[in-house]
Amino acid sequence: MLALICDDLAEDRRVLAEYCDRYGKEKKLKIQTLQYENAGALLQNKDVLKADILFLDIYMEGASGIDAAKILRGKGYKGTLIFTTTSREHYAEGFDLAAAHYLIKPISWEAFCKAAGRCNKITELEKKSIRVNIGRSELNVDVEGIRYIEVYGHKTIINTLRGEINVTQSLAALEQVLPRDSFLKCYRCFLINMNHVQRIEGDSFLMKDNREIPISRDNRVQIKSRYLDYMFSKMEEEKC
Repeated sequence: MLALICDDLAEDRRVLAEYCDRYGKEKKLKIQTLQYENAGALLQNKDVLKADILFLDIYMEGASGIDAAKILRGKGYKGTLIFTTTSREHYAEGFDLAAAHYLIKPISWEAFCKAAGRCNKITELEKKSIRVNIGRSELNVDVEGIRYIEVYGHKTIINTLRGEINVTQSLAALEQVLPRDSFLKCYRCFLINMNHVQRIEGDSFLMKDNREIPISRDNRVQIKSRYLDYMFSKMEEEKC
């Protein structure tokens, strides 16, 4: 899970980062945090749209948290938004931006846990399925049932346990809405669900349907390492 913290006060950023780390350890969640001291720095991050949770201070020098949230929602940010603030006067605007929670400063551990717990449920619910475009219609696709996605010619094909689905979205667009922890882009035209891998065979992934999917030569070491790290973390979770 990726959590971004945007606040112009270093102490407030530190507290939220410590809370994220503590919450992750208690709930056995792997939470990565990145910190930004203003909205401008946040908006320059090319990966901001992939964040699962965004803690956004409303009152900052320069662009406000409300302004930044409007820009991100306008760009298609679908993650969970939590405003941190010293005032309740922006509740209406937060509602319009689909904010999941408000944290009033100074932020207590109890208040953080309540917000994080709610956001964790929202994130998990959203990630159970994705909405894809098939011609002029839409379809909900179960995320766990996706084996891999490939680009063949001008087609984007989702291979699922129930068969293949031809969609109009690009591979990059689908990568943005799928869980970062379990989906891996292993080649320029392939995105795999690591839960559906049998094993690594040489320079390919052997999927559970016996399809061999190549591993990019340029990032081979990093890709194999990420897969092994993911499988190791799954084994550790199963022991608990």
